[in-house]
Amino acid sequence: MDELALTDELGSNIVNWMLSKYAIGTINNRTAYLKRLFKKYKVLNQETLRRIMKQVKHQHQRACLVMINNYCYENNIPFFIRIPSIKKQAQKIPEILTDNEIKLMIESAPKPYDLAIRCLFNMGAGLRVSEVIKLCWDHINWIDWIHNQDNYGTAIIKSGKGSKDRVVNIPPKLMKDLYSYAKEKNNLNEFRIPTGLMIFPFGDEELPIGVPSNEMDIWKQKYIDKKYDWFLYNIIQKHCEKALNKHIKIHSLRHSRATYLHEIEGLLIEEIQVLLGHSNIQTTLIYVKINPKRTFDKMKNTKEI
Repeated sequence: MDELALTDELGSNIVNWMLSKYAIGTINNRTAYLKRLFKKYKVLNQETLRRIMKQVKHQHQRACLVMINNYCYENNIPFFIRIPSIKKQAQKIPEILTDNEIKLMIESAPKPYDLAIRCLFNMGAGLRVSEVIKLCWDHINWIDWIHNQDNYGTAIIKSGKGSKDRVVNIPPKLMKDLYSYAKEKNNLNEFRIPTGLMIFPFGDEELPIGVPSNEMDIWKQKYIDKKYDWFLYNIIQKHCEKALNKHIKIHSLRHSRATYLHEIEGLLIEEIQVLLGHSNIQTTLIYVKINPKRTFDKMKNTKEI
């Protein structure tokens, strides 16, 4: 079959099929594009594909078309159409921030968001903003740290990118300051251990009560998106960018941390990959920016042949 009818039923079936295969952010992006595609075109064939490809500007749009092929294959629908490749746009790598710039960001942020920025940069090889938003008191291993407060703490980052969990370390000073914050907020239980839900209040938006379980992932993503926007506008733009007098990409903190661990602390790329939670080491290599000057300094004592 070289023609596929783009019906509402097919669109709903593809969205339901995506739920078990993709992260919720990917599902939201592709669902929005599929809706526009199905509304504009009634069938997918070689002729409509030519018209569609003239308007395709991003790889995720092409990926939606490939996904339709995959859905048809897995569901025994006799349809396949060859999707032309498109020219990839050059990837923009976030700027690597200096130690002094990161310190100034922390100093300029109002409490407790100075702690949130410290978590973004100092936990493991750096966290995503969504991971800090979802970070709960119960995700941190307080019991072992309380017995020896000079040691690093650890936390489980729940449902990171790709719905994977990973363990990250937390420096002793940050652990102590988080503990003091928990005490200040009266979040200690009868055993003096911090407990409860999300650590940082990113605005007033709360998860709705009574959402059906099959819709909870979508609501959680909407909740995180609103918290992200609140943090970006009310903390990063209002305070940090004003202090540094330049635009900041929040993800720069994660790139800067990975680079710092490799260049200054000497961690191997493979070790940073584990801390970042990357399944592909090529992704980690994008995060770690090698300083040519430091590389040349290391070459000073190499022998000439």
